Amino acid sequence: MTPIEFNPSDNSYVDHELSVNLDSTEAFEGPEKLLEIWFYPNLEDVPAGSKTLRSISFDLWSQILDLVNCKILSIKSSKYMHAFLLSESSLFVYDHKLVLKTCGTTTTLYSLNAIFQLVKKELNWEFVLGGAQQPYKVFYSRRAFMFPDKQKSIHKNWSSEVEYLNEFFTNGSQYLIGRIDNSQWHLYITDSNKEEPVVDYDETFEVLMTGIPADKARDFVTSRKPGFEIDGNQDLGHFLGISTSNNTGLNNIYEGDIQDTIIHDAFSFTPCGYSSNTILDDKYYYTLHVTPEKGWSYASFESNVNTKRFNTNNIEILTKVLKIFNPDKFQLTLFKNLNYTESELFSLTSLNGYNKIDRIVYDLGHYQLLYLSFEKDPNTLINGLSIA
Repeated sequence: MTPIEFNPSDNSYVDHELSVNLDSTEAFEGPEKLLEIWFYPNLEDVPAGSKTLRSISFDLWSQILDLVNCKILSIKSSKYMHAFLLSESSLFVYDHKLVLKTCGTTTTLYSLNAIFQLVKKELNWEFVLGGAQQPYKVFYSRRAFMFPDKQKSIHKNWSSEVEYLNEFFTNGSQYLIGRIDNSQWHLYITDSNKEEPVVDYDETFEVLMTGIPADKARDFVTSRKPGFEIDGNQDLGHFLGISTSNNTGLNNIYEGDIQDTIIHDAFSFTPCGYSSNTILDDKYYYTLHVTPEKGWSYASFESNVNTKRFNTNNIEILTKVLKIFNPDKFQLTLFKNLNYTESELFSLTSLNGYNKIDRIVYDLGHYQLLYLSFEKDPNTLINGLSIA
């Protein structure tokens, strides 16, 4: 098995050949499928003497992703995580949990059986799927697809996805959140084992945007042709990805005295599209994925950053993201465990330039979910955004 071999100068890995030759001309479905598996609540709860998810080899992760129908473009690593930039979005691997986010027509849920077989064989983690001994927590969520008929197999409809998930988990619940249209949000979540310790901190913040105007979308279009490289050691896709991050301000969503703890990875697809992963303070990430094509433009922002650690809040982060993309519509979701203090987003009542469509709050065991939906006010011309 091939271990994950990193460049010792910056603790990174790049698939140079794939990055140079990848062609995303046919890419169209921006909304991602998000699968998050917490095998244990905290790193300290991993069995003593056991290897962890981060010790699993590169070859084995590649085999898992083959089942999903995506490839590894590059990897950045920190003290606490591996951040994989994929041909379709991202994978984040911690010692005790993983987050797999994939767009397009990927078959995300078909990785489940292989993942559980992998941790059993490689780590000796024994989980009885469909029985009493299950992972601490599992989340699966997605926005309504723009082109559901083009999805593959079980991903063509939500009921098939839920039926498949129920083959693995006996304690799952499903939710359809928001108005029944093409922006409805879907969630499947398992109950936590009440005997397990509660996670000290966990928060996931997502902004899902559609209707990206042409002046913003053009930042994510490239004239690069597949197969063109700038030298033997660097592909233009990663080079342009970092350039796009810098030019748009996506590299600077979280500011403050943290520059030495930031690790960026980004890729600009041909003829258009963009993905990026950023690691903050070794243990937090934020990730962005952009499909700028007119008619089905989409951009997503996701973060598990503890905003208090960086002297900011999620309203400030939301404002930055919206100024970069200026979408016609967006939905935001905030998952937070109940041990974490109330987010300012829960008191957000209005957003200048937008009309609020929905505000929904769920109490989900140890977690609370906030869902907000906004669309641009046709009577308001905004040069900038302000929060009221």
